[in-house]
Amino acid sequence: MSRWKRAVVVVVVVFLVAIGGAVVYFSLPFHGPSSSVQAVVDDPQVSVETTDGVHVLSPTNADSTVGLVFYPGGRVAPDAYYSTFAPVVKQTNATVFIPAMPLNTALLDTDAAAKIQRQNPAIQTWFVGGHSLGGVAACQYISSHEVQGLVLFASYCNVDLSTESVAVLSVTGSADTVLNRENYRAAQSRLPPTATSYEIQGMNHSQFGSYQGQRGDSPASISYDEAHRRLAEVVVPWMGGESVGA
Repeated sequence: MSRWKRAVVVVVVVFLVAIGGAVVYFSLPFHGPSSSVQAVVDDPQVSVETTDGVHVLSPTNADSTVGLVFYPGGRVAPDAYYSTFAPVVKQTNATVFIPAMPLNTALLDTDAAAKIQRQNPAIQTWFVGGHSLGGVAACQYISSHEVQGLVLFASYCNVDLSTESVAVLSVTGSADTVLNRENYRAAQSRLPPTATSYEIQGMNHSQFGSYQGQRGDSPASISYDEAHRRLAEVVVPWMGGESVGA
């Protein structure tokens, strides 16, 4: 075999190994700890179901007419957000839909919310949101679909929504060192002027869900339970106000 053919073979092998490694890497998501997942499953006020890869948290004691489709962060499994949204479901009677994404990457299926909306005609008011990379995907969905509001957790938009008539809630954590702050600040101009921004003191990137091992994150100064309590204190009144105004 000539030298250049060997070089081509080496390049192809390296490329295939890299692709295979990337597929394996993104196929192994961060899950919520079994204790927090089971606590939500056992909660008599919250119904937990999974259909066609969509994890659904809904209130057991009320009819739900408000829905939130939430896109997970990169390499984060839907069950990592159960304890995040259980208090929101209980306090707003909203139904939260968390779709599993191809290779755990929401950017590979930014239109996932469209099918969920079509399959749930009883929901009258829709919100779409996401965590980290999932928030970027949610912004892309919002740019071509009409919904009541956009919920961003430790995320920002890479598309211009500044002229869209959509309510926006953007929540960050002060201990989050995964979020690129420079890009986040620059992206604020892409949001409508009515957007609401809030920072939770002591909260890091992983605490928007219930998982550990996020590379580049800093230690939080508050517990996961406290982070989720404070997050609900922000999300619940905002969603309630926007739902009434729909």
